[in-house]
Amino acid sequence: MPTVPAAAVGGQQSGASSSADGWWLNARCDRWLWGLLALGLAARLVWLQQPLIDQQAWRQTDTAAIARSFWAEGYQLLHPRVEWRGASPGYVESEFPLYPFCVALVYGLLGGPHEWVGRALSALAFTAAALFLYGLALRLYGVGWAPRLAAMWFLVSPYGVYFGRAFMPEALMMLFSVGAILAFLRWTEVGGQGRLALAIAAAAGAFLVKIPTLYLGFALVAVAWSRWGWRFLRRADLWLFLAAVLLPPALWYWHAHGLFLQTGLTFGIWNHYGYDKWAGAGADLGYWWLMARRLATGVLTPLGLALALLAAWHWRADGRRSAVTWAWVGGLLAYLALVPEGNRRLEYYQLPFLAPGALLAGRALAAWLPPSPPRADGARRARAALAPAWRYGLVALVTAAAVAWSAVAVQPLYRPGGHLYDYYSSCYQVGAVVNSRLPADALLVVVDLDDNAGAPFRSQSPTMLYYCNRKGWQLTPDQLGGAALDSLAAAGADIALVPGGLVRDRPAILAGLYRRGVSLPSAYPSWWTDGASLAAARRTVPAAERSFFLVRLGDGGSAGPP
Repeated sequence: MPTVPAAAVGGQQSGASSSADGWWLNARCDRWLWGLLALGLAARLVWLQQPLIDQQAWRQTDTAAIARSFWAEGYQLLHPRVEWRGASPGYVESEFPLYPFCVALVYGLLGGPHEWVGRALSALAFTAAALFLYGLALRLYGVGWAPRLAAMWFLVSPYGVYFGRAFMPEALMMLFSVGAILAFLRWTEVGGQGRLALAIAAAAGAFLVKIPTLYLGFALVAVAWSRWGWRFLRRADLWLFLAAVLLPPALWYWHAHGLFLQTGLTFGIWNHYGYDKWAGAGADLGYWWLMARRLATGVLTPLGLALALLAAWHWRADGRRSAVTWAWVGGLLAYLALVPEGNRRLEYYQLPFLAPGALLAGRALAAWLPPSPPRADGARRARAALAPAWRYGLVALVTAAAVAWSAVAVQPLYRPGGHLYDYYSSCYQVGAVVNSRLPADALLVVVDLDDNAGAPFRSQSPTMLYYCNRKGWQLTPDQLGGAALDSLAAAGADIALVPGGLVRDRPAILAGLYRRGVSLPSAYPSWWTDGASLAAARRTVPAAERSFFLVRLGDGGSAGPP
């Protein structure tokens, strides 16, 4: 297949292979690229040891709990376990748990759980995805500034910086997604069973780690079409490729549903319980305006989004291969339409737009730079270097503006506004006390509020259970009546951990809790049965503990004042 002429893209590198046949050879020799990768990795290692109390703390602690369970209860890859399990084994219907399993393997090497491991693996995976994106841009646009600028936009995105180091599988998803398209493109060009196996592994990995990545099918079809035209529909090897990449996720999600039938625990992958992420306000203009705002402010920055849209002007110059990136965007737009409620609630659902958006933004920005001249005498090279100096300055200014925007926009993600960060910080501090005071086998009932409050088989908020390092149940304040607590006590629950603010204005419920006996985390195993005694005790404990108290359900510990 003929390659894209590098002259079609601004910034052609002098003396480099215009065909970009060996993308890895070009990457190895590109000092600009490795400087970008080093800076991008460094940005994701900031606050590496920060507790999991920042944006999407509940999702991070859920993932971290699965990793810790692998380490503590056996490396059973096909049986992920959560801590909101009650008295069950904890097997949960979830996406394929490759990411927490890899984290747990490192835990084993280090002798125990360390949360920075998950952040570090995410940072490495996301940086590697930027390297693959550079290689993909080389194949699509030729050697020059476009691949470098695409990698730059990918690395400086606010969401990319933050979620590219979060204790979540998003970074691994991005690595598999970009790697799948690059490997498949290389196989369509030069063939080879090794390249085919790599493309199958990467695509299947993306679908396993995050089932919505099925939108990658749009880009993969565009790759096949750009190589063979509509004749690709008659190729048996492509149908075998399709079967090979879909079979592993089909088997996994069938198995995962069996885990749900066994324990009744699910992440709501197929909407058995919980909010309906696959339906909602997909036709609402307000929803699409929200998506556009997030793409502009969090995913690509305003300049990046504008450049990505401007890349449409280069459709003809880029030839058939431009269909790959635009088909990728089309698949993602279909994903927004099909999964509106999930996208509305969770901003990291829009992170997949970053890869094709960075390709388009890099391509459009590179068009501002003139091609470097071929080898010539010194005077001619000097004149050529002076002529486009203002264009390089403009590109540098746009890049600096994108970096500045990202540096400001990412800050609220590290410390979310409102009371949420303070609450999770209290969970972290109180959980450490509970972990040190309560018996290791104590089963907890944690009372909390969350959007999933009406979803009995979903986690309300796993953060407290995670930091208490205990297994148990979760209730909402409305479920704190005597019958519910008696039922859980009969099932083996020992103690309830209750945020005082959720029951302070519910005198009937509060009186029932006092009759059972209440305590404070650092005062355990002492119990009180009246508010005055508890209030006096609260003045003697650290401030973070004063908003939480323990309720005796089973034996609970010794009775009486301290």
